[in-house]
Formats: sequence, structure tokens, C-alpha cells
Amino acid sequence: MRLALTAALLAFVSAPAFADDFTSLPPGPGRDVTVKVCAQCHSPEIVASQKMDKPGWKALVDQMASNGAQATDAEFDTITQYLAASFPASGAAPAAAPAADPAAAAATTPAPAPAQ
Repeated sequence: MRLALTAALLAFVSAPAFADDFTSLPPGPGRDVTVKVCAQCHSPEIVASQKMDKPGWKALVDQMASNGAQATDAEFDTITQYLAASFPASGAAPAAAPAADPAAAAATTPAPAPAQ
């Protein structure tokens, strides 16, 4: 019993962080991959304070890969896309998270003003 309790405690303490633990990372395609890969070495939330264009994010992701980040090329591309959309360079608005239901998105879009 004691061994099982110790094993359960170690599994809980050493388990990777869940994507929902990082509230400063907006939802969007690639968020889960970003959390999985970046959390290997540091808090994924460190990116939330940075704003870059896509080439800037690609350079940073490439640097992390050179530093030993473990992911496939496709995952690194997904991370770059997510970061560029979620944390764009100053002056650019972050991309909105895709609506789960297109009808709901249409319902929240204001109708155009009538022509006068």
C-alpha cells in the first residue's frame, strides 16, 4: 500500500502540466503542441509577454530547437503559427480563436448598417 501511494504521488508531481494550466495562452490551433513542447524546459507562458511577427517567432522557435527542444518539424511549424497568431507584433491584433459553431459566430456579428 505504501509503495502504491508513493508511486501515485511521484506520478502526480512529475506529470507534465496540462494545457488548461496556462491561462495567459489563448485558445487556438497549436496551443496544446506549444504547451507540450515548451513546457519541457520552461513555462510556456513566458511567450505571453512577447510580441513578434511570424519571422521573429520562427527565429525564436528555431533557436529553441537548436537549444534542444524536442519536437518534429511539423510541431515546430505549428508552434510558430500559434505564436504568430496569438502574440503578433505590436500594432497587429491577435487572431481571434475560431468559433466552434459558425452559426454562433454569425449571430454575434453585427448586421451592416442600412444604406441611406
